[in-house]
Amino acid sequence: MDWVSGQNLLALGIAPLAMPELERYSELVVEPALAAGIRELGLRSEPNLELIYRLKPELVIMNGDLAPMWEPLSTIAPICFFDPDPFGKADDLVQARHALSDLAGQLGASDAFDRFAQSVDAELAAGKQRLARYDRRPLYVATVIDGRRMLIFGKNSLFQSVLDHFGIENAWTGPVSRYGHVTASADRLTDRPDARLLCVGDTSHETLKTLLTSPVIASLPFVKQDRMMRIPDVLFYGGLPPVRRFARLASLALSAGGADE
Repeated sequence: MDWVSGQNLLALGIAPLAMPELERYSELVVEPALAAGIRELGLRSEPNLELIYRLKPELVIMNGDLAPMWEPLSTIAPICFFDPDPFGKADDLVQARHALSDLAGQLGASDAFDRFAQSVDAELAAGKQRLARYDRRPLYVATVIDGRRMLIFGKNSLFQSVLDHFGIENAWTGPVSRYGHVTASADRLTDRPDARLLCVGDTSHETLKTLLTSPVIASLPFVKQDRMMRIPDVLFYGGLPPVRRFARLASLALSAGGADE
């Protein structure tokens, strides 16, 4: 019923009968790749209940945000609530691992979980090795929204968990939502002139150009000294699958642009 449930099923090698917004999933979530034959379920906010009735699934997997749909869905099939993002917990990576392990146990896919968890561990280890010569500058992690605003990631975010594993300081120490991010104007990134900026997402060239040519942003050291890097889209929630993707993409970008000379 949602991208998070879908990507975690795919991580276990299980192709769901249907998922919402498949085209946008391929653009924004990317990994694990969609399997052939998955049906389009409609919008995440308005899934096609008639299609679900026709498909007669053995199980409906969804997150708590869709709880109001429990009653009509429960007449079709058993429901499993899946939430790998217990924001604010001491160790989000551990909680994400437990959530996927529990789901795999319910589906008889514990061996598949072990293989995927090992691949996540391997990616985190490879990333840490790539960053052995990183110069330890603090890092802003943000997604460009438009020519003025950014979505900035801090404490409680999935990205923060990966940075902690890599031993890289998050340059953003300001307030964040319970989900670990905040929308703010780009001129807020002035507190740490020594930092790097990692832009997450395939922001259009024109949007990024508008942002970078604003006088305040153009004057920032990480722009003037070419300490800004970009990586493709990564879903900033969802447990182990986006952890694996972010660990790989971020470590490759930072090892290329931030090694000690």
